[in-house]
Amino acid sequence: MIEALIVENEKPQSDYLLQLLSKNFPEVHVPAVCDSIPEGINKVQLLQPQLIFLDIELPPYTGFDLLEQTREQNYEVIFTTSYNKYAVKAIKFCALDFIEKPVSEDDLKEALMRFKNKVAIGSAKHIEALLHNLKSPDKTGELVGIPVLGGYEFIQVKEIIRCQAADNYTDFYLAGNKKITAAKTLKWVDELLRDHSFFRVHDSHLINLNHIKSYLKGGEGGVVLLSEKQEVDVSRRRKDDFLKELVERKMISVK
Repeated sequence: MIEALIVENEKPQSDYLLQLLSKNFPEVHVPAVCDSIPEGINKVQLLQPQLIFLDIELPPYTGFDLLEQTREQNYEVIFTTSYNKYAVKAIKFCALDFIEKPVSEDDLKEALMRFKNKVAIGSAKHIEALLHNLKSPDKTGELVGIPVLGGYEFIQVKEIIRCQAADNYTDFYLAGNKKITAAKTLKWVDELLRDHSFFRVHDSHLINLNHIKSYLKGGEGGVVLLSEKQEVDVSRRRKDDFLKELVERKMISVK
């Protein structure tokens, strides 16, 4: 039996979620439904659930406030949200789970399957990374959860020099001549890091623009020289967009 808690301030939403769970997922037991963050904090500490369905927006608080106040507890969390793109991006960046409202039976089934398949270390590291990122004024210092064999590895964005496709995997080349392999495609990595100064210069290469040392013309689209003497070819198809990106970031001038 999975002991779960619902923290949701819209009663129709919490009633619907509870109905879905009781009808289709009898292995999930929900002893309490909370409509505020203070009540949620109290129930988490009292009941010590294995899983929390947590709404992001519960004015005057957010679901992140509950995480902050209960970080000593060990539980998994599935966020429920209908808006707030920044919050969803932050959640995905730290490899935490979420379901968009209105919640469907299929979405719930997939989320619960992921919960059951997770490594039994809880979401502690993921939540710590999320709280760290929410407080960080500098995006390059944010932590990103990279799915590797057996779990996740959290690294700072500024450590990533480049990413290279390797079939259905992606190799991350990090500062200090380190390398890790993610169990995700480069397309997935590109979507995750797109708002963090990364650019796809080639079908097989994603680079951190903060690590550019120089750009050399020639060949099909030129060559980018990165930190630690790493070189990446720019494809002819992506060359113009790449140079436009550098101009918009004031990294080069067209004059």
